[in-house]
Amino acid sequence: MRISLILSLTGTILAFFGLSFALPIIVGLYMGEQYTDVFWMFGLPMFISLSLGAFLHNYFHSEQDIRNREAFLLVTVVWILMVIVGALPFIASEKLALMSYKIGIAGAIFESMSGLSTTGATVLDLESSNPVNISQYNEGYFDAPKSLLLWRSQIQWLGGMGIIVLATIIFSRLFGGGIQVLQAEMPGTGITRLKPQMAQTARLLWSLYFFMTVVEILLLSLVADIPLYDAICNSFSTVSTGGFSPQRDSIGAYDSPLAMGIVTFFMLISGINFVILYYVFNSLIDFSRDFSDRLRSSFKILRENEELLFYLNLVLFSFSLIFITLVLDTKNGNSNFSKFSHASFQTVSLLTGTGFTTSNYSLWPQVSIFVLLLAMFTGGCAGSTTGGIKMVRIMLLFKALKRELILVIHPRAIIKLRIGDKVLNEDLFRNVGVFFFIFIILFLLGSLITLYLEPGISVIDGISTSLSCLANIGPGIGAIGPTETYSTFEDSTLLFLSILMMLGRLEIITVLLLFYPDTYRD
Repeated sequence: MRISLILSLTGTILAFFGLSFALPIIVGLYMGEQYTDVFWMFGLPMFISLSLGAFLHNYFHSEQDIRNREAFLLVTVVWILMVIVGALPFIASEKLALMSYKIGIAGAIFESMSGLSTTGATVLDLESSNPVNISQYNEGYFDAPKSLLLWRSQIQWLGGMGIIVLATIIFSRLFGGGIQVLQAEMPGTGITRLKPQMAQTARLLWSLYFFMTVVEILLLSLVADIPLYDAICNSFSTVSTGGFSPQRDSIGAYDSPLAMGIVTFFMLISGINFVILYYVFNSLIDFSRDFSDRLRSSFKILRENEELLFYLNLVLFSFSLIFITLVLDTKNGNSNFSKFSHASFQTVSLLTGTGFTTSNYSLWPQVSIFVLLLAMFTGGCAGSTTGGIKMVRIMLLFKALKRELILVIHPRAIIKLRIGDKVLNEDLFRNVGVFFFIFIILFLLGSLITLYLEPGISVIDGISTSLSCLANIGPGIGAIGPTETYSTFEDSTLLFLSILMMLGRLEIITVLLLFYPDTYRD
């Protein structure tokens, strides 16, 4: 294990992360926040990140190519450092009495980890018991500086596809042998690859990611008439499937079916493999062909992707069950259109792990709540910004189950498992089975430890909390439902849940390898 190489690359990426503080600094000054407050919240962390990064990069400078085991260690170490640096603005805001919430160091780390892991769980209470009397704060927003609320959403946007992938675009020194970093950071099983070169892959995917964000900002601000600041924050959190909103009532605060529809659409497509989205987008902008040809080509790409069809069918099935139960619920006096809007929004939000809310779904029929709970396990497609188990893994488990049933009847049969026309390696099914086993074990262990640390909550609350953090969802049911936050949990619980969020975001195996002795042996 070449520690000097890891420290050098850590410094490179940490320095890049320091540049991300520039946006909240500009926004804070533009919105009239005090210069000293902005400096302590963002200027000092920016200086720490840049100076520490520059020191590590120059002192341990190495031009060697990175190997798999070193890439896994790099991802985890950098992620932890970014979480710590990302927590500094929350600590400074509390110390300067710029927000009314008493979150402490553990709460700040939790909030930072929740942002970078795109979980969307928050320790900011929905009911401010000690409002800060600052004129720029508006009714309905969290009682904190606007620049800080933007920072929450921004770190979700950076963590959505992986800041390490973004860093590889800027620093070409990683282009030669750094494909392992991309594999360690990008969610999914790696079945679909866009380009063999990491730099090209990262650049193309981030370009599409940026384009989707800009389009949603324009639609929310110009079409749905949402304030530009809110449109930016919510768009950052939508395409990253993160779920942080500057409004305490999330997307429901705008009371706009149009805004709900736009956010639902972008949550849905953000749950699709970004490689597939790139191919579709590239086909649509191929102006050398007729528009009808481009549409047919794009539709063919979507139709032939088995995981995408499985994802869309599961979304449709889950939504249908929830919508039917809401229509049959005589206690719910809302119109069918309202039930349709809320059911579709919450289904997509929780299935993709975004965590936005528009209504208190904990008051819905028990069948609807149970369907939403199951949806929280699944996540979106591999290669998307979502958490959870991922559609491709669930689909492969069903294929393996079907084959086993056939082999019971026809034991001599030779059955090759496929996705589309591609015959899959048997090792892939072993990996999927191991991942599913580890995910369930961690989920159950997380529930047990949460119940131990928080003896006052119910069993369902413990289960929901563990699942919400491990699957990077944020809100859940019970004690962490749509009208609650994590503000009542003890510091020890928040730190443990932060570990669960990191495990879920880095696909579990990346982090667990750190505890395997052979990882450090050459």
